[in-house]
Amino acid sequence: MKTMADEIDLETLDTEIEKDNKVEKRIKDLSEKVRLTSDERDEQKRLLGESDKKIADLERENAFSTGFADVLADHSAAKDHRDEIKAKVLTGYSVEDAMFAVLGKAGKLGQPRAEVINPAGGSATTQPVVSSDKPISQLTRDEKRTKLLEAEASGEISMT
Repeated sequence: MKTMADEIDLETLDTEIEKDNKVEKRIKDLSEKVRLTSDERDEQKRLLGESDKKIADLERENAFSTGFADVLADHSAAKDHRDEIKAKVLTGYSVEDAMFAVLGKAGKLGQPRAEVINPAGGSATTQPVVSSDKPISQLTRDEKRTKLLEAEASGEISMT
């Protein structure tokens, strides 16, 4: 036989169990919220990192586009290695450093730029006047004699 005290204890026990279940459910809900918040934060960090990387890549590509023309003015051999130079710029090099790295490796640094002679008014090319710019101390004996004879013939000096 059950007494009234036994029934009250059972009811109290049921109430306490229900409270425990509510607490456990609340803890599980909060844990899920923390996990979701953490996942959202990680996703935002990832998206922000991707965005920053894209911006940096676009800035490097823009720097390449604007700086490559300047490099071509000084080093015409760079046009043959445009893609290699661009790849170096996109990895973080400056345009000039990338140009030196690529052209140096290819052995094309230090070669003078080929000057195009554009004669005015005609289709025939004129040969540039080649003058000896050596100081007299570097001329050979025959070259000195030739210069003296040329100067005497032109009337610059006389041998009297």
